Amino acid sequence: MNRQPNVAVKIVIKWKDRILIRRHKNGVFDFPGGRMEFGETILGTLKRELKEELDYNLVQKPRFLDVCNYISKNKKRHSVFLNYILDLKEKPRLVDKENAKNLWLAKRDFISKNIIKEREFLDKIFK
Repeated sequence: MNRQPNVAVKIVIKWKDRILIRRHKNGVFDFPGGRMEFGETILGTLKRELKEELDYNLVQKPRFLDVCNYISKNKKRHSVFLNYILDLKEKPRLVDKENAKNLWLAKRDFISKNIIKEREFLDKIFK
């Protein structure tokens, strides 16, 4: 069993009053991004993951948002998420390459669908 935490880099992409969230075939909602590979930079991880997942070229440098430490209830999974945010002036053209559904949701949608339970985090990404 791997006794080291996974490090993942996630990005909250904001366009107007909407945030991009991905819904995978198993019903899980997630922001774009993924695990950092050995020797990779944080920005390099974001660029690679966005290209792999959405065929999107990250040009504008995102802002750091926060760090989230996640340990599963059964203590078998430990992940550290480095979260970034990117405000776009134009809606990007995205091509999903992983059979997930890309949704542009307003804050009320996140609340009504109970996608994110932490109101503090919602307030932070929608300010």
